[in-house]
Amino acid sequence: MKNSKQIRATAAKLLALARGRDGAVSEERVKAILQELPKAFPQTMLRALLKNFYSDVARELRFSEARIEFAGKLLVGKQKELAAYFSEIYGRTITAVPVKNDELLAGVRVQVGDDIYDASIANQLGKLQRALSVPA
Repeated sequence: MKNSKQIRATAAKLLALARGRDGAVSEERVKAILQELPKAFPQTMLRALLKNFYSDVARELRFSEARIEFAGKLLVGKQKELAAYFSEIYGRTITAVPVKNDELLAGVRVQVGDDIYDASIANQLGKLQRALSVPA
């Protein structure tokens, strides 16, 4: 059986195969890879390989979308504008996923993968509260 380094390397190669011409993970390619895996690899390493491949694909998908949290209304044009802005920053196609969050009060919070951009009133009020807090 292969060691974990080899399994991770194989999963990374599978992820590269799952990318389309635009560099984004393709659902069709992932399905095709999943159909062929049981034929190409022994049962003893299949579980670990699938786990690593799934983790890689999930991470890629998280980094391919901008989760836009907003309070009130978010105009469709603003969604497209934010998607284009983050696509330019990250150098790949980013899809906007709007999520209503009234706790923000106003403004937006955008998450792309592990990166968070917070321009909400709730964030500003939280910063102000922490700045005014008196240590015990």
